[in-house]
Amino acid sequence: MKRLLLAAGATLLASGAAHASITPVLDSITPDGTDFVFNYHAILSGDEGLTTGSTLVIFDFAGYVPGSIFAASPNITTSVVGVANFNTAAGGVQVNPLFTDDPTIPDLVFTYTGPNFRTSGGPFSDFVIMDLHAKSTLGGVALDGFSSRAISNSGLGTTGTASFNNGAVGVAAALVPEPTAWAMMLIGFGGLGSLLRARRQRTGHSLA
Repeated sequence: MKRLLLAAGATLLASGAAHASITPVLDSITPDGTDFVFNYHAILSGDEGLTTGSTLVIFDFAGYVPGSIFAASPNITTSVVGVANFNTAAGGVQVNPLFTDDPTIPDLVFTYTGPNFRTSGGPFSDFVIMDLHAKSTLGGVALDGFSSRAISNSGLGTTGTASFNNGAVGVAAALVPEPTAWAMMLIGFGGLGSLLRARRQRTGHSLA
């Protein structure tokens, strides 16, 4: 239950953070053997378009299963990096002010390589541009950051300029035990401690 609530909260926060550019939303988590498939979709804001190099980065996807990153579009290339490219002058995304990109945890990177798409004449309606997937050995959910880069398609003097977005999204993390599970664990540890104490006392008596 907690996993589902966290996923719902991540979706709401990610959606609420979107003002422009590309926003990922975590839709579901599907067991796959001992692993878990995290299913996302990405929304392109109506006042933004895509050009070669438009990018979405999902930070700190823990437990990433090598080779499992996938985008359901022939115009998207995928990669996994330790730290995102935050050099906006060199095609990178902006730093997310709310989340630190941990270099020890892989980032998921989705880069557009197709023809120009909705790069002028906007704004249009928001558009789901792709379904994204990645596998993790972990089935829990945590909030972490995303950053994206697109191109403005409307506005006097801004059409054709880079546009950025960042916010929160659900990512793979270790499962957090339910409160009842914590209680059971504590009871178990307490019972184990009592058993060990009783054994020590019995051993002490027998040695005496």
